[in-house]
Amino acid sequence: VGKLRRDAEAEVAWTARSADYYAAHPPRRVTAGSARVHSRPLGVVAAITPWNVPLVTPAWKWLPALMAGNAVLWKPSELATGVAVAAHERLLASGIPPEVFGLLAGGPAVGRALCEDERVAAVHFTGSEATGRAIAGVLAPRLGRCALELSGLNPALVFADADLDHAADCIAACATALAGQKCTATRRVLVDEAVRRPLLDRLTKRLSALRPGDPRDPRTSIGPLITPQTAARVEDEVAAAVARGARLLARSAEGRASPGGGAPARAALLTDLAQDDPLRARELFAPVLSVEPFIDPEDAWRQADSSPYGLSAAVFAGDPGLLAQAPRRLRAGVVALNRRGDDVELEAPFGGHKRSGNGQSEGGEWVYASLTDTQAVYGAAE
Repeated sequence: VGKLRRDAEAEVAWTARSADYYAAHPPRRVTAGSARVHSRPLGVVAAITPWNVPLVTPAWKWLPALMAGNAVLWKPSELATGVAVAAHERLLASGIPPEVFGLLAGGPAVGRALCEDERVAAVHFTGSEATGRAIAGVLAPRLGRCALELSGLNPALVFADADLDHAADCIAACATALAGQKCTATRRVLVDEAVRRPLLDRLTKRLSALRPGDPRDPRTSIGPLITPQTAARVEDEVAAAVARGARLLARSAEGRASPGGGAPARAALLTDLAQDDPLRARELFAPVLSVEPFIDPEDAWRQADSSPYGLSAAVFAGDPGLLAQAPRRLRAGVVALNRRGDDVELEAPFGGHKRSGNGQSEGGEWVYASLTDTQAVYGAAE
């Protein structure tokens, strides 16, 4: 895929920890009144997964699906087939029967065939809103289940009393991790007008200092974009935003082609986007960050919630009252207070509001709701 080596190693470690967690946390048996409530497997679950996080994102689907007693058919992105094949081989070697855990490589036609097949009881998907809508449309006529984790246009709100160095560190890191190719990346910064200039200075310094290069080199601080076509599209989008009136405050250095076939990523810091700029309403999936001011907390909450998406949001402030308001005022599945918006944990629910998902959370034991049927049993067997 071309991500930084340290990020790839961290993903492998997180996948191993996820396996340990789910091995110790199967679906629970509970009582409700006099009923015993069981979680019954659905049957066959299809996992359709992306290229950007090609191991732990799929694992958050097939590990709990298997623990719930389902069989799994895994359709990885055609851009990350090698990772999927290696992971599948190791899982089969661990003793999982091949008839319980299958791998189907291929493109959109394979994914569509899985969605159309009546034998597939549920589809778990992570990817773009457009593909998620297509999946839901194919499943709807047969009332097939789906759990969709989709796009994000994630804001970071910086109030006047925030620790600006800490906020800038978190925002820059969250915006450029995986070269901005992750659904939880910060895309928009909303900052109190009183501290706009000092925050812009800090962000400019951090983004300009990013070093492109070979993702295997520990000195590289921003990895490649997935394809040269993606890099060209990002450059076109930045140029178009500037042509519409935006100001380009910073770019990271140009790099050379990645040995893995990707294209160098250049982080960009924009401000003063036109009111009708498409970047205000859709995800670019690249290390492009826009900054806009707000005049008071009400303006901040309003602007943050103006996006059609609601995956994650970060809030940086010193006032406990503002921090306490944030979860109530922000329609987002993840709200991070004085920390990165992508800093999530395995045990907690993970999923988006609005057009970032369909309300079926992954993570922890929350995921079992979309992988099982509940059954209430009354009375006792004679």
